[in-house]
Amino acid sequence: MQLTNVPETFRGYVLDGFQREAIAHLLQGASVFVAAPTGSGKTLIADYVVEMTRPTQKGVIYTAPIKALSNQKFKQFRENFGEESVGLVTGDVVRNETAPVLLMTTEIFRNILFDHSRSLDDIGYVIFDEIHYIADEARGFVWEESLIFLPEHIRFLGLSATIANGHELSSWMATLRPEPITVVEYHQRPVPLSHAYFAPEVGITNLAGLNNYYLDKGASVATQGMGRGFPLPNHIELVDTLGEQYLPLLFFVFSRRGCEAHASELALDHNYLTEEETLLVREATQRHLWGRELRNLDSVSLLTAILERGIAYHHAGLLPACKDLVEELFERRLIKVLYATETFAVGVNFPVRTVCFDSYTKYDGRGFRPLTVGEYFQMAGRAGRRGIDEQGFVYTMVDFNFYHPGELKDRIEDNVEPLWSQFDLTYNSVLNLTARYQAPEQIRDVLERNLLVYQNQGQHQRLQEESLQVSDRLTHLTVKRCPHYQQDSCGEAVKKARRQVDKLHKELVNMKGKGEIRRRKQILRQLHRLGEKTKAAAVYRCAKRERNSCRYRERQIRRAERRLRELKGAMRLIPTKERLYESFAAKQSFLERLGYIESGELTGRGRVAAGLYVQELLVTELLFDGIFHELSEDAINALAVCIDYEPRKDEVARPWRLVDLSYAQRVATELASMEKQLLHEDRVCFHNSLHELAYRWSRGCSFLELMDEAGAMAEGDIVSAFRRGIDLLRQLRRVCAGDEQLQAKLSRCMKKMDRDVVEIRL
Repeated sequence: MQLTNVPETFRGYVLDGFQREAIAHLLQGASVFVAAPTGSGKTLIADYVVEMTRPTQKGVIYTAPIKALSNQKFKQFRENFGEESVGLVTGDVVRNETAPVLLMTTEIFRNILFDHSRSLDDIGYVIFDEIHYIADEARGFVWEESLIFLPEHIRFLGLSATIANGHELSSWMATLRPEPITVVEYHQRPVPLSHAYFAPEVGITNLAGLNNYYLDKGASVATQGMGRGFPLPNHIELVDTLGEQYLPLLFFVFSRRGCEAHASELALDHNYLTEEETLLVREATQRHLWGRELRNLDSVSLLTAILERGIAYHHAGLLPACKDLVEELFERRLIKVLYATETFAVGVNFPVRTVCFDSYTKYDGRGFRPLTVGEYFQMAGRAGRRGIDEQGFVYTMVDFNFYHPGELKDRIEDNVEPLWSQFDLTYNSVLNLTARYQAPEQIRDVLERNLLVYQNQGQHQRLQEESLQVSDRLTHLTVKRCPHYQQDSCGEAVKKARRQVDKLHKELVNMKGKGEIRRRKQILRQLHRLGEKTKAAAVYRCAKRERNSCRYRERQIRRAERRLRELKGAMRLIPTKERLYESFAAKQSFLERLGYIESGELTGRGRVAAGLYVQELLVTELLFDGIFHELSEDAINALAVCIDYEPRKDEVARPWRLVDLSYAQRVATELASMEKQLLHEDRVCFHNSLHELAYRWSRGCSFLELMDEAGAMAEGDIVSAFRRGIDLLRQLRRVCAGDEQLQAKLSRCMKKMDRDVVEIRL
């Protein structure tokens, strides 16, 4: 690749080889997929694309998997390119949506491709940040559909953390696009990482040290009958052992409460700030929280007190204003130790000197499991500040009471797991495909273009090739079989039969009582059959070498036969393109039964649902039942928060006291029952644990008063639920374009919810 026309520096940074290579391909008109370690500077390539595109009068769309990352890039791009040049569209926040540079979530971009709510004729590039989310179990299909339906005139830049099958992904992308697709992989970290473990009584050690201690001490613990007799690891002990020379430090804890508890414990007798730095923290706190009803909240008071000691915590349950404050202070190096859940590692570029893990396992909704290599490096990759640190440090705490030797392996980024498609057919996808394509063959063709089918075809081909190899080997081995194998003339078979005869005779001699008559008859029949073998007239007696060779060959034949059975079984289980079309046809039939499709065309219901991306069937049913027309604005806001809300495990349904939405709940229950019966799926989501809070907030209740009624619910979860409700109402307002009265009503609903603490300030 010629790099003569590629700059060596950009924005004051000396570009690495992989960055210049990616830029060279972009300049030649290719779409580029970049896979490189976290913190290696991938986003600099994205910044170059924006700069490169500006003189062409073409726009750029930058997509990210989460709203927080879109918001962060919006602030950054606004500083770089000016307020008028940058816009933001995340569903619940819309700013300057006609700007040439647009930041949005990937879901919003996929929705634009389906509903054509914005023309893309003026767009030159789309940037898919964190494109490895294509393997996300819940939302991976969004990235696949975005790539499948991307207009041909638009080029794309995909940015991913290190993955094992980058070339497979780029090969799949090449089947979708007319332009060249280039993959640029880079494995070297700009700041190398040092990995170690920490355990009580052991201190900082390696994997061998862990296993040696566990095996020595474990025998002693077992002998004494102590059960869980190992001392518990302590995060403060690890922080103190490392000392201030390892700061700033990012400590990952896989529990919200754990983050808060750890930060509070460390703040009791640790203070990392000077008086001048403390004043800077207070100034930032006033700026972020002034004018809001936050300062009197106990949770906010706790956080601000801890912040003044250079310590903080960050998780999804925090209020957005508090998260913004923590992120700003961390970026300004006014937080020296931050305890965070893994969401902090998604795309947010805040490198540190040291990363620590509270545990090497996490709860995934089904049980505790070790972190995957990909998950580990997504977080560990924050260690090591480019241009500051010669090395980044990563330490994992180990609790020997739950430790199993062999469960932990040395962390090598080359062993990161491959990405696998999680393609899923939503009702919205089925409706939009039905509206766009008339012929079943066209729909089949589109369904076959996804990554799931591509990977399954490749996997099926690999299994088939191995199956042929094993079959050939089996044939070769069988041809070489001894002609006496399994014949009465085989000397080894005769010996085996005689040993079995002796064994059966002994069993017969030891039998007593009438209760064993049935077994006696079985033995006699077996002896008769074996006796024929032992009386063979001509027995071939083979040499020892020949006998060993025969035994080895038979073992090889048995292994080959077993492997062949495994391969055929695996091929039968692979989802084929036919099964995907069967799933589409079943959902299409379900939608026809509900009245969303008629004679291959979308009905009024179908057209509305095709423009909704949150619980589209439930919202459409409620709309056509007149619920949104009949309910008051405050009741609509309560309803919007119930729809698609997934409660945490300690949340329970509440009685309908302030507002009665039981009819909507019955509609959801009936729809879920039909779905379960006809499709064996469970997609309808409706839960009312927050409906009273949403109703009160809509009626003007202060956030402080609201939290008095909230019990143990986290403030951040409540705000997130309210913002999801706003997003749903915005979608509903758009699809009700012909009903100006309802549109105005929904606008008033949104205004009532989008205020004070709930309002996003950028």
